[in-house]
Amino acid sequence: MPVKKTVPLLFIFSFVFLVTTAQQVTKMNYSLLKKMSNTRLADREIAVFVKGDVEQIKNNVENLGGVFKYAAGNIAAVRLPLSKIPRLASLGSVQRIECNDMKLQPMNDQMVIKNHILEVQNGFGLPQSYNGEHVVAGIIDEGIDFTHPDFRDEFGRTRIKYLWDQTITNFDSATQAHPYGYGKEYIGNQIDTSTQHFDSPFSHGSHVAGIAAGGGLAVNNYKGVAPKADLVIVKMNLNQPDNDFLSSLVDAVKYIFDRADDLGEPAVINISLGTYYGSHDGRDIQAQAIDNLITAEPGRAVVCSAGNAGTAPIHLGYNVTPDTSFTWMQFSSLSMYIQLWGDTADFEGVNYSIAAERVKPGYSTLGRIPFSNVLAHPGVIHYDTIYNDTNRIAIVGSFAQYWNGNYSVELEVFPDSVMNINGPDTSRYFYELLTTGTGRLDAWSFDMVFDNLPDSTVYPAISRYKTPDRDQTIVSSFSCSDKVITVGSYINRNFYTNVNYAVTRDTTLQPGALSTFSSHGPTRDGRIKPDITATGEWLLSCGTQSELNILSATEPDKVAAGKKHKRSSGTSMSSPVVAGIGVLYFQKNPGATWQDFKTALLNCAQTDNWTGTSLPDNAWGYGKADGYGVVKGCNVGIGEPGDYDYIDFAVYPNPLSATSVLYYDLNAMGAFKKAEISVYNIIGSRIKTLLLQDRENTVAVKKWDLAPGIYFCSLVIDGKPVKSLKLIAE
Repeated sequence: MPVKKTVPLLFIFSFVFLVTTAQQVTKMNYSLLKKMSNTRLADREIAVFVKGDVEQIKNNVENLGGVFKYAAGNIAAVRLPLSKIPRLASLGSVQRIECNDMKLQPMNDQMVIKNHILEVQNGFGLPQSYNGEHVVAGIIDEGIDFTHPDFRDEFGRTRIKYLWDQTITNFDSATQAHPYGYGKEYIGNQIDTSTQHFDSPFSHGSHVAGIAAGGGLAVNNYKGVAPKADLVIVKMNLNQPDNDFLSSLVDAVKYIFDRADDLGEPAVINISLGTYYGSHDGRDIQAQAIDNLITAEPGRAVVCSAGNAGTAPIHLGYNVTPDTSFTWMQFSSLSMYIQLWGDTADFEGVNYSIAAERVKPGYSTLGRIPFSNVLAHPGVIHYDTIYNDTNRIAIVGSFAQYWNGNYSVELEVFPDSVMNINGPDTSRYFYELLTTGTGRLDAWSFDMVFDNLPDSTVYPAISRYKTPDRDQTIVSSFSCSDKVITVGSYINRNFYTNVNYAVTRDTTLQPGALSTFSSHGPTRDGRIKPDITATGEWLLSCGTQSELNILSATEPDKVAAGKKHKRSSGTSMSSPVVAGIGVLYFQKNPGATWQDFKTALLNCAQTDNWTGTSLPDNAWGYGKADGYGVVKGCNVGIGEPGDYDYIDFAVYPNPLSATSVLYYDLNAMGAFKKAEISVYNIIGSRIKTLLLQDRENTVAVKKWDLAPGIYFCSLVIDGKPVKSLKLIAE
């Protein structure tokens, strides 16, 4: 008789089912239950978010010996031993408790020209030049090289006002950032004496900070978008053993906003980090907590990268039918993992299973677990075993839950030793997700098989195969919030002078084209993401001196002349461009809100031959970021101070056809002496002034009067601009 194999992942047998009520269990997510079910972790303190009555949560957490850190609206950030979580969950005032196991990862001259930043820094057609002064640029990343000249002023003083390094553990408690209880905080001149803080080996944080706010003093080049902004830096710990990343990230958001409040300044935060797992709809409570922090006061905005999975087929979405469909998964580590998501009405009729299949030398199903659905085992971690006769092939863990309008199922497959990476040939075996019933699902996994599929003559069942796609490859959680501005990438340049004063060139890159790696939306609930694109491919910005020295010796083509900057690419690099534009916007409009900034950003977006005119879409968002348009004002509500909402000012058609019409209505306005429309080109030079004789009328603009390009039409009353709009001449 065959002998059953022993699963090498022994830790899964340390899981025990919780003795709690169904009501308590359904308040918690999979990663929290997974930690709680490991009895060896019972006394471990963990960071969680708790949604509900904040005062009652605070009192009960403190009574249980935990730490109440802060509240973001009705969401509390707390630390509590795992063994105390069930008691907190039993409170009627607690709606939801979550931790997170999704690992954040970094998402990484011409930039100031292509994004129309130079016009703002030079003050063309503006009340003054804008450089980010007295506004905080908050950078949440892997650290910063605080010695780099681009992060100092012209007197050599650091521009970093606060730095919180979450990775440092050997600290004096007096120097930790309060009320968070971990890491070490440096203030002002303390930063220059630090011997513990470092950027990552690949300079990711320094590169991002340089794009947003580098001063350009190192070699008098490669200036960032907001070169005089005050910097507040948080170094994330991306190697935490219990992966509390989204918890510590929300801590970082609050920390920066609080420090900006201490300085009495607006703040724009850049997050070039993300996770590809989650609901992709911005409904998780980590995203809600960030939303609450953004909306708590004016003068706050958060910008993030869309992700670099534009070429990765990690998404699976389809309508489920009674005909059984399947998708293969192939493992490359100790387990395979996939998340299924659906809305209530779409998901209750979906039945799913996991099977093991031999694919070499022929195709045959070795065994599968019974079909189940989201209603079968709600709120508990459930295990099934796949057998082939009496041989155990794999153990499948599943967790199903309902929260905030969503159903989700998380499936993790632990292969037996015969299928393990230590086995003879893992390519001989696939695992397959099977579905049948009615409804719709969306799924995300990096383990799905998308190429080298057999044709139907070899394997007839392949006609029922659901192939993963490259849609909805955007990162999840806060990136999918309407209140967070999510940025895709297009190509910045294809040549520059390197450290050896030779030209580094790649003629396959076409400046202006969408970066192939730039992740696509939409969100799972069908909203446009990314919101906007900016230059993110082949950007030159700061690097740590240690990395630049290594690259200069081994890969000099990646280092720019002067040996203070390097080339990087990614949506990590496009996001700080937009964050820097936000800093300039809030310098001009310190009392504005996130919504004001986002409206300006989207309404003033550029379009061109690369974007096309059928925008918004889920690759470009609303188009390419236009810093000058955002700061100067190009539409209702985002013009010069003193805009009058009751004045009508519009143009149609736009882009300009043979003749377009500027329409204005000043009947609701009181007495005035003079009204005119001024037309400016993209660098702020006035090229035409049209005097208005009536309170209501139209003015024709003819195509042959304007060269192709982007123009701004300002309605001016008694010398004061009151409304502005963008006009495109093709």
